[in-house]
Amino acid sequence: MKITHLFNKLLVKQAVSKPKFYLTRSNAWLLWLSQLLNIALLGFELAYWMLAIILLCFCLQALRIQQNVKPDHPNPVNSQLNWLALKTVSPMVLLIFALLGCIAIAVTAKSFGILISMIHLLSFSYILKAFELRSRKDFYQLILLGFFVLASSLIFTQNLYFSILAFAVLMINLLVLLQYFSPSNRVFKNSKLQFLLLAQSSVLAVLLFLFFPRLSPFWQVPLAKSAQTGLSATVQPGDIAKLARSSELAFRVEFSEDTIPAYSQLYWRALVLDKYDGRKWSKSNEKNIWGLALFQKELKGLETLASDEAISYRVTVEPSFQPWLFALPVARTAETGIDLLPDYTLKSKRIVSQTQSYSVTSYVNQAKLRPLTKTEQRINLSYPVGSNPKLEALGAQLREQFQSPQDRALAVLTRFNELNYYYTLEPPLLVNNSLDQFFFDTKAGFCSHYASAFTFLMRSAGVPSRMVTGYMGGEINRLNAKGGSKGHLNIYQYDAHAWSEIWLKGIGWVRYDPTASVDPSRVNQGFSERLAEQRDNLDNNFFSLQSFKHFAWINNLRLTLDLLDYQWTKLVIGYSAQKQYELIKRWFGQVQSWTFGLIMVSSIVLVLLLLFFINIYLSKVRIKAKERTPWGALYSKSLTLLTKKGLTKSPDETVNHFAKQVALKFPKISKTFYKLSHLFNQLNYQQISHEQQLVLLSKMKNEFKSLNQQVNKLSYKN
Repeated sequence: MKITHLFNKLLVKQAVSKPKFYLTRSNAWLLWLSQLLNIALLGFELAYWMLAIILLCFCLQALRIQQNVKPDHPNPVNSQLNWLALKTVSPMVLLIFALLGCIAIAVTAKSFGILISMIHLLSFSYILKAFELRSRKDFYQLILLGFFVLASSLIFTQNLYFSILAFAVLMINLLVLLQYFSPSNRVFKNSKLQFLLLAQSSVLAVLLFLFFPRLSPFWQVPLAKSAQTGLSATVQPGDIAKLARSSELAFRVEFSEDTIPAYSQLYWRALVLDKYDGRKWSKSNEKNIWGLALFQKELKGLETLASDEAISYRVTVEPSFQPWLFALPVARTAETGIDLLPDYTLKSKRIVSQTQSYSVTSYVNQAKLRPLTKTEQRINLSYPVGSNPKLEALGAQLREQFQSPQDRALAVLTRFNELNYYYTLEPPLLVNNSLDQFFFDTKAGFCSHYASAFTFLMRSAGVPSRMVTGYMGGEINRLNAKGGSKGHLNIYQYDAHAWSEIWLKGIGWVRYDPTASVDPSRVNQGFSERLAEQRDNLDNNFFSLQSFKHFAWINNLRLTLDLLDYQWTKLVIGYSAQKQYELIKRWFGQVQSWTFGLIMVSSIVLVLLLLFFINIYLSKVRIKAKERTPWGALYSKSLTLLTKKGLTKSPDETVNHFAKQVALKFPKISKTFYKLSHLFNQLNYQQISHEQQLVLLSKMKNEFKSLNQQVNKLSYKN
C-alpha cells in the first residue's frame, strides 16, 4: 500500500470530466506488450543499468494500467469497452528523470561508442514517452518511436529467424493502431484485416526490392564498439582460447567446383601478426613499398598457372565491425572494395558492418615465392631481448645444433609431440603472458600458445617467422548439395585458429602448425571428443543447438534451419546492385540505363493499378457484406418501399443526404425514415458492443414497421 500511495503521488491529477485521451484496457496492455518486445530485441546491446531502468519503468507502467479506473464520462456508444483515462507523470518529475538518464548516457558514451549511445538514448526516450500520453498526438509519437526502436535492432542482426521475429513484433505494433481505431473488434478480427493489408502492400514491396535501384545509403551508420566480434588485431596467448568458446557463425563458403578441399587444407587466413612486444602479437605499421611491388608482380605470375590448380569459391561473412576478410592461400579477387595485402591476406576497405559476399580464387598448392625484402627480414626476426630468456637460449642452441631452418623447426615440433604438452581450451594463467612459463612449466595451452612459442623460438634461432590468425576447417552442410555443388561450409567462432609461417630460402613462406604435433585431430578432422565436450561446456550461446549435434534429429533440424538462413542471406540480404542487374539481364536481356528505369516504373505502375482494382473489388465485397447484415437488410427493404413510390437512392448518395431527399418529397414519413437512417448509421459505422447492437436493431425493426405502414398510406402524388 505504501508503494501504491507513493506512486500515486507522482501522478498528476487530471480533470476526469474533460479527458483528453482514452485507451481501452486491453489496448493499453497491448501497447505495453509491444513496447516490451521492441526493447527486448535490443536487449543484448543495452547496458545492465539501462535495462534495470527500463524494467523499472515497465513495472510502473503495468501498475498504472492495473490501477486505472474508468472515466466518469466515457463515450456513450462504447461504454461497455472499459475505457481508461491514463494518468500522466508530473512534467517536473519526468524532466528530472530524463536529465539524469541523459547525463548517465553521456558519461558512458566514450566506452559505448556513438552508435550504442544513440541506441541507449532512443530506448530511454521511448520508454519515458509512455508516461505522458495526454493526446492522440502523443500516442502517434509513441508508436512511431516504437518503429524506430524495432528497425534499430536490425542493425545488429539480420538473419532469417531474427527477421521473422522482428516482423512478428511489427505486426503487434500495427495491431495496437488497429485496436485503437476499432476498439470493439476482437483482436483476431483486426489481425485478419492487418494481414490482408500487409499482403497487399507486400506485392509492391517485392517489386520495389527486385527492381528499384540499389542506391548507396545517404548516411553512414556509426560503428559500435561493443559489436566487434571475431579475431582481434592484437593477440595474446590465451585470446583465441576465449574466442573458441563461442558457437556464433563467422562466415560461410560455397565452392564452385564439385570437390571441397580436404579438412587439413582449410586454413582461412585473416591476419598476419609480425610484431611482438614481449606480451602480445600485432601487425606492424611499417610501410614496405618494395615488398608491395614484388607482391603485385607475383600476383601477375599467378595468372600463368594452370586453371586446374585454382579453387574458386564465394565467401559470405557475418558482420564483425572489423575490416579483415577470409580466404585460403594464395588468394586473388576482382571484387571492388577489397585490398590484397602483401602478406597474402584480404582486407575490406570499409568496416564489415553488414553481411558481405565476395568471390575468391585461391592457389592452395602455390608457395609464396617472392623474395624477402630487408625490411621484412628485419621485422620478422625482431623480438624484445630478455623478454623470454629461456626460449632465447633454446633458440641459440637450435641455431648451433641444426644447420637448416627446416631441421630447427622439426626439432621444436618433435619436442611438442614427445613431451607432456597438453592442448586445452582452459589453459592456466601466465604471468605477463610469459612464453617461458608456458613452454617450460605449464605446458598446457591452445593454438595461440603453441604458435606464439614456436614463432618466438624460430626468430631466436635466426629464422624469419610470423604468426597467422584465422580459422581452421569448417562444418559441411550437404542439404543443399545439387548438381556439381557439394553443399556449403559453415565456419564458426570456435574454429578460430593460429599457426606460424617461416621463411625458407628458395621456397618462400611455409606454414608450420604446432597444433598438429600436440593434437593432430584438430587439423585433420576438427575438435576431438574431449575438446568438443570442453567447448560445449564453455559455450556462451544459450540458444545454440551445437551441444545437441549427437542427436540425429536435432542435428538435421539444425542443418535445415542453417540452410534456410543461408538462402535468406544469399537471396535477400546479399541482393546487391550487381545481382539486380544480372536478374534483369536474365529476364529481359541486355538493357540500357533508360530501359532499366522504364522497367522499374512500369512494374510500379502495374502493381499500383492491380492494388487499385483489388481495393475496388474488396469495397464491393464489403458493401455486399454490410447488406447481408440484419440492419443492412432492413435498410435495403426500406429503400425498396420508397423506390415503389418513385424515389430511388443513387449508389454514390450518402444515407443522410437521401434522408433529406425523403423529407422534401415525403414530409409525412420523414421523421420515421430519419430515425431508421440514424439507427442504420450507428449499427453500420460505429464501434459498439454486441449487446448494444441487439438493442439498436430491435429499435430499427420497430421503425421499419412504422415506415412500412406510413408508406402504404402514401399516394404517388405525395
